[in-house]
Amino acid sequence: MTHIKKLAALLLVTILMGCSTTHTLDIRIPEKGYEQAIVGDIADNTSKEPLRFWAGEQDDFLYSELNKSTPLKVQGDALNILVLSGGGAKGAFGTGIVNGLYEQDKLEQYTIVTGVSAGALIAPFAFLGGDEVPRLKEVMLGITDKEVIGKRNFLNTLFKDGFSNGDNMFEFITHVYNPEMIEQIAKQHQAGRRLFIGTTQFDSDRLSIWNIGQIANSDIENKQALIHQIIAASSSIPGVFPPQFIQVNYQGEQYEELHVDGGLSAQMFFEPTQTDFNKVSKALGLTQQPYIHVIRNGMFNMPYEPTPDKGMKLLTRSLKSLTVLQSRGDLYKMLYDSELQQIDLRFTYVDDEFSAPSKTKAMFDLEYMKALYQYGFDKVVNDTVWSQKLP
Repeated sequence: MTHIKKLAALLLVTILMGCSTTHTLDIRIPEKGYEQAIVGDIADNTSKEPLRFWAGEQDDFLYSELNKSTPLKVQGDALNILVLSGGGAKGAFGTGIVNGLYEQDKLEQYTIVTGVSAGALIAPFAFLGGDEVPRLKEVMLGITDKEVIGKRNFLNTLFKDGFSNGDNMFEFITHVYNPEMIEQIAKQHQAGRRLFIGTTQFDSDRLSIWNIGQIANSDIENKQALIHQIIAASSSIPGVFPPQFIQVNYQGEQYEELHVDGGLSAQMFFEPTQTDFNKVSKALGLTQQPYIHVIRNGMFNMPYEPTPDKGMKLLTRSLKSLTVLQSRGDLYKMLYDSELQQIDLRFTYVDDEFSAPSKTKAMFDLEYMKALYQYGFDKVVNDTVWSQKLP
């Protein structure tokens, strides 16, 4: 009996050692330095425009009060912003909206595009527009559990950092957001447009906003890999996908930051820094009011659904409810901020009328995603896409 216990103990130790992480707290950025940490070498950060920054912080890189100038450029009569929310598989809805606008010749060249989680996957395509938009449909409706999750190991959820090792997801992102696409993002950045993607810096639980065009346009040696890490982190649901460990520099020392799904800190955002966009418009000689379009990849109300009195079912329902309520809060904040700045904000979302059920237990149910895509596409065709009526 003692021999059996020893074998059992040895087996448990082996499992724990096999599931242990190679990233230790020893090289994690300390609390006193995380706000000042820079990405890449100091030599790569000589530009006045940051590679990343924190949501809501004071910064003048989009508008200089001293010079009354902005690096932004506008195609048209008004500064416009596109906001893309999280939503997992419901990103198929936003994909339908973007493709519908493109096919109806209504997809604007937005001055600023922001994305979180599923919105981070869509944002580069919406930012570039043109031939990339049909590819967006192909990519988003081609996502399957096998392709991005791969082999599942639920022990990893307990002892490691996710039941997927993340390899499939990262390979998918590396393939989709290829060097040619990143080069095009750099060119649009040079033309005065901005692409911002949000991740959650997990130790501080703050929204870290990445200036993707500036990174693409920089001389950082590993800039493509960094962009892939950022997109992977923003769309990495904790417990499902492992976090991304991004290297930073603080006082000449190399550290790591742990980044996960941007949706933990914000489901969507439009104000990357405390910028007065009306002053930006004035600096550009524009007379029309700035405006924002928000695509919420999901609902703003939880549907009535009798939930079995079981732990996992209750937990799943609770997490969904928290996400929906967080989205409502983010929308109300954006409406409040836009009213203060006199910015016209309109939004679209999945109405309660949408009732297509999931046909399988897969996270990425193809038939369900196709229905969401078509629902979003039809909103554009029927000219019912943008709303100002609160749900």
